[in-house]
Amino acid sequence: MQDRPHHKHAEKIVQQFRTELGEELCQKIGDYPFGTLSILIESAINTSVMAAVEETIKDFDEALARSRTRARGLHK
Repeated sequence: MQDRPHHKHAEKIVQQFRTELGEELCQKIGDYPFGTLSILIESAINTSVMAAVEETIKDFDEALARSRTRARGLHK
């Protein structure tokens, strides 16, 4: 089973949204759309986190390349 680190946060967001809508309206809507909303929120969080991780890795790679160049005495 895969780790889902952002699942709990997505569930909290959906729960807050349900609170804002009120119990009566939530009962009319049903549980399925809220489950779908939770999955969409979790996916959006995951996408944002992965983009940030990829950008950080790129920054580290660039810094490493500069460090190697400097170590060889080829300052830029």
